[in-house]
Amino acid sequence: AAGLVQIQTADPDFTADGFLEGARSAFEMIVCAFAEGRMEDIRPYLGAEVYANFAAAVKAREAAREKAETQVISVKKATLTEAAMKGRDAVVSVEFVTEQVNVVRDAEGKVVDGDPNVIDTLTDVWTFARDVSSRDPNWKLVGTQTAA
Repeated sequence: AAGLVQIQTADPDFTADGFLEGARSAFEMIVCAFAEGRMEDIRPYLGAEVYANFAAAVKAREAAREKAETQVISVKKATLTEAAMKGRDAVVSVEFVTEQVNVVRDAEGKVVDGDPNVIDTLTDVWTFARDVSSRDPNWKLVGTQTAA
């Protein structure tokens, strides 16, 4: 709660509900674009380290001649887990509980990972950051973690 107050003080336009709505949309857009290998579409929304990691994973998938298919069925829950000001950056972590279908296919279209007929419930914690002194209203994804 103290972190949210710090962020709201630094950025009076910030609201937790508004942030979560944007975070949900960003989650779905980023997950689907990553699966499809459309890195340039999401580059403006990723911090440098996350972009490098995602791009390397896409490149490895392409080198293996594999194709990922991801369908986000629903975002069951999005919960703020941390919020703080770090210098000029507002930093907020969100735990997403989602239902997804994830499949990786080889060059012949055979499933090598996942099951196209199974909906998995996944829990991820994503951390977003934004320089509150910037005119750019977009938050960047600066960290991802999959819950065990």
